[in-house]
Amino acid sequence: MLPINLLDLRSAKIRTLHLTWFAFFVTFIMWFSQAALTPFIKQAFALTDVQVKALLILNVAITIPARILVGVLVDKFGPRLAYSVLLVISAVFCFGYAFTDSFEMLAVMRFLLGFVGAGFVIGIRLVSEWFPAKEVGFAEGIYGG
Repeated sequence: MLPINLLDLRSAKIRTLHLTWFAFFVTFIMWFSQAALTPFIKQAFALTDVQVKALLILNVAITIPARILVGVLVDKFGPRLAYSVLLVISAVFCFGYAFTDSFEMLAVMRFLLGFVGAGFVIGIRLVSEWFPAKEVGFAEGIYGG
């Protein structure tokens, strides 16, 4: 038997859990979308192996500092507002990445998309606020899983 009923959508904490894992799923797709698209991007832009590797590194280059900054913003404005803002800003970067027409713009957009990797920090805080200690580990496993 599961420690919490994941189908009880009348419960605010269960609705919050589902919205939060879905937000994390969206951020994860944005953050790692290049992996699946690399062969197509490489061909479309005639990229060298070095350029492809640079894009992969740029994707995570700002993530650690972003997690610190986003953590501060979560403490100041709360996780719901912080996640909403992160998703909107990341969507702009994601669309920017989709409409680039040069390696340089790909590199800039990939670097900025590294910010979306900070979404994990927000969700961990949000879930920990909504669930009691006896359920938080399971709920965070659902969120991060």
